[in-house]
Amino acid sequence: MSGLSKGELLAVKTDGEGDVTDTHVLWRLKTHVGKYASPILVDGLIYTAAAESFLTCLDAMTGEVIWTERVGGKHAASPVYADGRLYFFSQEGKTTVLRPGRAYEVLATNQLDDGFMASPAVSGKAFFLRTKTHLYRIESAAAAGD
Repeated sequence: MSGLSKGELLAVKTDGEGDVTDTHVLWRLKTHVGKYASPILVDGLIYTAAAESFLTCLDAMTGEVIWTERVGGKHAASPVYADGRLYFFSQEGKTTVLRPGRAYEVLATNQLDDGFMASPAVSGKAFFLRTKTHLYRIESAAAAGD
């Protein structure tokens, strides 16, 4: 990820010395790239959450965009992969839960007041979510008793 200024995601070969910019870039993505949220790699696919309401899935080896979907909201918090699901958290407080894979499949959406800026923390089967005004621990009752 190039960060705030340019907004690109690049795959770069790690061998070589000196300036390898022109010879070692395998692919680059310039659209719908997250400026704040880190990308996440699951089973050979990279998922990004853009500040401009888009989620994108691409093939890590080729850079081919598999899908891009507008989910609404801005994303600054980094996504999380837990228990076979991907979780994306918007600044408006919406959590979008996806099944990882080449098909875009929303499993659930949830809403908390005051929005997410911080990336969530995970401990065991619990999420710790910090909004602008509260700290939440989210865990199923069954998981809490384990």
